[in-house]
Amino acid sequence: MDDIRNDYVAMRLRDRGIERENVNPARGIPMPDNPDEYDALLIYGGIQSANDGPEKPYIADELEWISKWLDDGRPTLGLCLGAQLVAKSLGATVGKHPDGIMEIGFHKITPTAAADEFLPAPAHFYQWHGEGFTLPEGCELLAEGEQFPNQAYRYGNNTYGFQFHPEVTRTIMQDWMSSAGHMLSVNGAHGADQQLTDESRYGTDMGNWCQNFVDRWIDTW
Repeated sequence: MDDIRNDYVAMRLRDRGIERENVNPARGIPMPDNPDEYDALLIYGGIQSANDGPEKPYIADELEWISKWLDDGRPTLGLCLGAQLVAKSLGATVGKHPDGIMEIGFHKITPTAAADEFLPAPAHFYQWHGEGFTLPEGCELLAEGEQFPNQAYRYGNNTYGFQFHPEVTRTIMQDWMSSAGHMLSVNGAHGADQQLTDESRYGTDMGNWCQNFVDRWIDTW
């Protein structure tokens, strides 16, 4: 994790006094040699695909590392690409929407019967992705979406994968729209004005939900 990152997950971990170490195999900072030195794993999103192993060997290395980590039942949180990497490590399939649709902007997700306190009612969360995942064997589906049905899952007691981005603040959202503005014209993307309007409507509730979830996740470590 990047120590200067200021998303909702990072802020809550910092508030709780969690000591963090950043790794980034895509930039030459490899996964740790000794997983026993760590209490939990947080995997953020990225522009890569979980299927990029043949072209980007570090993706294959990450998948192997994650598989071994999960074998020991260690706490894990995967966000967007992170959730796809965890899902693929557990045997799921990752792929594009059959109609070529992307989810970019705020979309409503709905809790399943297994959600319990995870998500008490339907809510809108920020999305930025063009691929989704099948539900891995042994996982509980916690939330569903209209375009990409599998939006959140739980594996064991303390591993979670979210297709959505509850960590994203308004500043991060604006940075993404600025750096990848060309993607706002793809099928399924919401325009910048709509995204800013929706952030004003849903952003505070999403941030509060995210930080409350992180508190509960930490308590499972």
